[in-house]
Amino acid sequence: MGPQRDHPSAAAAVEMSPVFMSVAGQRLFCMQRRPLAVPITTRVLIVAPFAEELNKCRPLLAQCARALAAAGAEVWCPDLSGSGDSAGEFADASWSQWVDELNAFDAALALAVPRAVPIYLAVRSGALLLAAASARLQDFQQSQVLLWQPVLDGERYLQQFLRLRVMTSRLSGQDETVQALLKRLAQGELLEVGGYGLRAPLTDGLCGARANPASLGAARALTIFEFKNSPGAATSLPVVAFAAACQCLGSAVAVQMIECEQFWATQEISAPRAVSAATLRALVGLKTLCP
Repeated sequence: MGPQRDHPSAAAAVEMSPVFMSVAGQRLFCMQRRPLAVPITTRVLIVAPFAEELNKCRPLLAQCARALAAAGAEVWCPDLSGSGDSAGEFADASWSQWVDELNAFDAALALAVPRAVPIYLAVRSGALLLAAASARLQDFQQSQVLLWQPVLDGERYLQQFLRLRVMTSRLSGQDETVQALLKRLAQGELLEVGGYGLRAPLTDGLCGARANPASLGAARALTIFEFKNSPGAATSLPVVAFAAACQCLGSAVAVQMIECEQFWATQEISAPRAVSAATLRALVGLKTLCP
C-alpha cells in the first residue's frame, strides 16, 4: 500500500502513507501524514495511550494528525509491538522494549525531516513512556511537548487498570484484590484484564514509571491539556504541581482546560473537534518560541 490522499475534507492538503520498521526483530507499523500544500516546518511523534484507551483514541488521533499535517507538520503515529498493526502479542511486550521502539521511531522521523522543529504529542499514559524515553530522543531539549490528560503515576494507573479485573471477577462470585493480582504478576503469571494479557516485563515497568519534571521539564516548551465535562472546572492539583515543577526547570509551561467528554473512557467512540482545534492553536503558539 503506497501513499494516498487522506480524509476527503483534507484530500487536497495531506498525504497518508504506511511506514514499516524493524526494531529488535519486530516488524512495526506507523501511519505517516505529511502536508502537500505547505512546507514541512515541524515533525510530530505521537505517543499513544495504553491498551483499550488507544482504541478509543484512534479516531481522534487521526483527526488531529490530519489537522497538524495540513498546517505543516510531518506526523508519525506508531503502533508499538503487540498493539495495532505491529507484530507481536500484547502479553509479550515489555516496557523497556516500548521505550527502545519509541526511540527508534524518533530517530527515523528526525532523519526523514532533520530541519523540522521536534514536537511530541503524548496521550494519557503516553506521558510516562515519553518521560522514560526522553533522555535518548533526538533534540529533546529543543522540542515542544503536548500532553493530553497525562498520567503522572504509573503505579496508580496500573492499579486502576487492575480494578477492571477485580470488578469483573466479583460479578462472577470471585474475590480478587488488586494486591493479590500484583503478587501473581510478580510471580510470573499471565493475567487477562479487559481482553489484554499482562505480564511482569510490561507491568513492572509501568508500575515504576513516573512523568517526572526532570525528564519532561527538559523540553523547551510544554503544554498540558485537561479535559473536563463541567464548565469552569479547576485544573487538578497533581497537574498544577507538575506544571510548576517543570517551569522551575526552565521549560515554558502552559495548562489548558478543554470542556469536552473524556474521549479515552467513553462507552462510544468519541472524537471531539475541540481537542484537535486546541492542539493546533497550541502548536502555532509554541512555534513562536523557537529562534
